[in-house]
Amino acid sequence: MKITEDIVGQYIISNDYVKPRIEIGHYYLEWNDKSYGIYQKEMSELKGFLKSVIPYFAAIYQMLHSLERPRGKKKYGLDKQLFPDIHVSHNNQGHLIRYDLYMISDGSTFIDRTEKLEVVNEGGESSKKVNVRPKNHVDSGLSLEWKLGQLLFNKQGIIGVKD
Repeated sequence: MKITEDIVGQYIISNDYVKPRIEIGHYYLEWNDKSYGIYQKEMSELKGFLKSVIPYFAAIYQMLHSLERPRGKKKYGLDKQLFPDIHVSHNNQGHLIRYDLYMISDGSTFIDRTEKLEVVNEGGESSKKVNVRPKNHVDSGLSLEWKLGQLLFNKQGIIGVKD
């Protein structure tokens, strides 16, 4: 079954998504034009995830760079099509939303967001507990994924909030 972008926009995606300014240290998120954004209440969780992984960027980049093949030579027998990238994931408490951060060999860093869709049966009440799914929720096996954007380094200096 193919779900079109119109159907997603009209029936599935909430109008509550925003694209807030996210800056951490020397890094900022440049939103993808086609991204729906995130819920405002997700902002602290996304920032927390980024704060926890950013300190490792230099080491990750050096590791990726050391695996890169010199021109005309094979290094470690890696095929260019199989060249590794770094993938770090973070799930929210209810495991309904996941952030995926990818860094490729040139240091470019991208962030995706995946939201699991659940079916709510009629007549059921929703649970107030974040990490417990009510009995009326059924895991559909469906999810929506979109690229949030690219994490960029600001060479001009610190632009973000130091919190």
